[in-house]
Amino acid sequence: MEQSILTSARAAAPEENPACPYKLVHDIQWTTLREDLSELKTRVQRLETTLARGVTLLVANLVGVIVSLLQQLV
Repeated sequence: MEQSILTSARAAAPEENPACPYKLVHDIQWTTLREDLSELKTRVQRLETTLARGVTLLVANLVGVIVSLLQQLV
């Protein structure tokens, strides 16, 4: 039985068969992975934008509080 496995493995060597039988599946998997990474990149960009707005508002509020306290002291 091992002899037949070795013989069939030699027959299916990549050099002898120009096209991989799983090439289509691999292409689909890579395409799906690229789409998923693209979607992830978009989501991260949106998250960064939201965080930047939040930090900007936080700093603006802090400056407003400081100015208000300085006006009360003067």
